[in-house]
Amino acid sequence: MKNLDFQPEKTTRKFRSNYKLHDMAEFHGKNLLVQFGFDFQAFGEDRRYEKVWEKGEDKPDALINFNGKKLLLDWKGKHKSKWIVNERAVRSYEKWSAELNLPLMIAFFVFNSENKLIDRRFAVLNLHQYNVRTQREWDKNKTVVFPDDIPFFNGANIMKFFKEDYSRLIR
Repeated sequence: MKNLDFQPEKTTRKFRSNYKLHDMAEFHGKNLLVQFGFDFQAFGEDRRYEKVWEKGEDKPDALINFNGKKLLLDWKGKHKSKWIVNERAVRSYEKWSAELNLPLMIAFFVFNSENKLIDRRFAVLNLHQYNVRTQREWDKNKTVVFPDDIPFFNGANIMKFFKEDYSRLIR
């Protein structure tokens, strides 16, 4: 095995610990989608335990279907109410959205220090504008930030998106 000539920014443990929040967001999000009456299925695969994992094309987590209309969705678990996403992931999501001609929703779930859900919001690419941040995060990643006023993740707001905004995003 080849030795690296640099120190990785994230250890394996730190990399995998990021998934704890993701898993909690996914659990709560799927429960809410069922309550809201949305059909969904897995889209991306979980690669956290692969022996060699290289950064590359991020794939959204799920495909939602509502009255024949579909959208891609990715779960994001956070400890702070800052709607920040890795820029590499957003670029990949934009490619998936364009390739499949489907809107892409990023669902943010915020948990306090006791892992209690305290907020949930969503942003839709090409509908909710974001800014590329000039400073890099602690792990050296470039990120983008969505505005503070993105919609609350609930059935009414998601249905409103499907009824009012969906057709503007489909070519």
